[in-house]
Amino acid sequence: MNDRRKACFSWTLGCSLIVVAMLVTTPAMLVRQAHGDEPFIPRRQSKPPGPALTPAQAIAAMDVPEGFQVELVAAEPDIVNPVAMTFDERGRIWITESFEYPRLEAGPGRDRIKVLEDTDGDGKADKVTVFAEGLNIPSGIAVGHGGVWVANAPDILFLRDTDGDGKADQRKVIVTGFGRHDTHELPNSLTWGPDGYLYGLNGVFNRSLVKQGGKTFDFTCALFRIHPRTHRFELFAEGTSNPWGIAWDPEGNAFLSACVIDHLWHIAEDGYYHRQGGPYPPFTWKIESIVDYKHQAAAYCGITYFDSDAYPAEYRNRLYMGNIHGNCINVDVLHRRGSTYRGEKRPDFLTANDVWFMPVAQKTGPDGCLYILDWYDRFHCYQDARAKPAEVDRGHGRLYRIRYQDSPRAPAFDLSAETGDQLIARLGSPNVFFRERAQLELTTRGDRETLTKVLDMVSNPATPRTARMRALWVLVGRGRIDPAIHFRLLTDPDPGFRAWAVRAAGNFGRRTDEAVRDKLLTLTRDPSPDVQLQVAVACMKLEGVDPLPILVDLLANSGDDPLIPQVVWQNLHPLLQERSTEFLALVKQHDLSQAPNLKKILPRATERILAARK
Repeated sequence: MNDRRKACFSWTLGCSLIVVAMLVTTPAMLVRQAHGDEPFIPRRQSKPPGPALTPAQAIAAMDVPEGFQVELVAAEPDIVNPVAMTFDERGRIWITESFEYPRLEAGPGRDRIKVLEDTDGDGKADKVTVFAEGLNIPSGIAVGHGGVWVANAPDILFLRDTDGDGKADQRKVIVTGFGRHDTHELPNSLTWGPDGYLYGLNGVFNRSLVKQGGKTFDFTCALFRIHPRTHRFELFAEGTSNPWGIAWDPEGNAFLSACVIDHLWHIAEDGYYHRQGGPYPPFTWKIESIVDYKHQAAAYCGITYFDSDAYPAEYRNRLYMGNIHGNCINVDVLHRRGSTYRGEKRPDFLTANDVWFMPVAQKTGPDGCLYILDWYDRFHCYQDARAKPAEVDRGHGRLYRIRYQDSPRAPAFDLSAETGDQLIARLGSPNVFFRERAQLELTTRGDRETLTKVLDMVSNPATPRTARMRALWVLVGRGRIDPAIHFRLLTDPDPGFRAWAVRAAGNFGRRTDEAVRDKLLTLTRDPSPDVQLQVAVACMKLEGVDPLPILVDLLANSGDDPLIPQVVWQNLHPLLQERSTEFLALVKQHDLSQAPNLKKILPRATERILAARK
């Protein structure tokens, strides 16, 4: 927005707001203090928030980089109090709404799932269908494997429309036991991982007890995952605070956004990360964030790894994250640091200049644009919502698209109706949306001809890397790789494929081919820290493998990598309860002057051994 437009807009908006305030503002709308006549100032705000802007006014107030424009996709009354969103195989937008927030009690509610469609291709949703009702703060949604997955604490639900009328007529509880102790930290951000699992998050003050298969998972802040076919539940990693948003980089690594504490986290399997509060399990060696800076006030919500040719190169391969207190979209870029990363701050992508703006989710759409879901409320914090639940806004909600110049609209498509060859071609799409959805479609299909072509892509090093990696993830998601090809991947020149061959073996567990398993165990000295990190995780899952010597060898050969020793420690220290003598004998086989990570872990190991002997 240039200076002349800003000045004109500011004068017009100021006059409009004065008139609106005179006409419609009431004491309740000002949210006055319980005692006295002073207007109520919500937490993390410097003055009363004032009345809501219309969608047109809100867009006019926003600042985005030169060449970009903000477009309205949908707004109230079509969407109200939106919490989560996703796209399906036809490019339709699925949104959860919550009128029940901040209700603590479980049970049926007034909340619902809506499907938004743009039937005429003008970029605006013109058809809205209520898919499901009777929900209670549905805080996460994903579409795949023949239905819709919904986080609706205490449950993860699977909904299906079996008669084709656009409404759910089957509802199944997949996992249960999530808490409702803090309803801004409910299970959230259901996201398909590169390995085919459904991932989700839970917050630090929302204790959950999931019981499944004779196991009890007692946890708070965690990244969990669910196998879409077996429904097996697992904790992938623990820690952080109120994480809300999962992103995957091109290597298949997970990144989270979190509130109050640092905002950006690289999450490795088996890791235990810094907690906002609450006790750590005994002997935990916590892992820290990948940033030493902040973006405005620390209330972050939603994150996505953006890669689309609809934007210029300088706006691609970035993490875009919602900042609720800052009322903007923050940007971070990633730099490798051994087996982990460091973040770097970049200028904000969008500044709303409107305290009501609350970006809760960001996604890349089929047109390659960034979509932003806006809860739009005067209250940012749950403390205000709990103290004044009747004054939580129940009348607004927006979905925006950030479009570069005149980038084209997405044509009509239906990936579920495309041939195997068409889907395979999309694995190398310049738009990450099509790469992800095509991979998911191929993972759920079983025709031999298509899978043979996917396998050929993986086995051919000349396949373009992006498409080849996605093809490998299709096979990982299906739970099987031809043993001969799996073995060759463990010696692939590209460390990314070696690392994923190891990770796949860990996921397959007892179904891993014996030759593949034996080769994997020789990779403790692989030159890639990514490969070594995955060996530390996989060796705990393979039948017939003693992890103790593997873990010690990894420590001895991982140099001073900053992440490997902490992940190794989480798997190693329980073994020291009974096997300290063997551990010490293995340590003596190495020159500690040449093994900084092994040397670094010895004080912790000593403490653990002495505690066991007590």
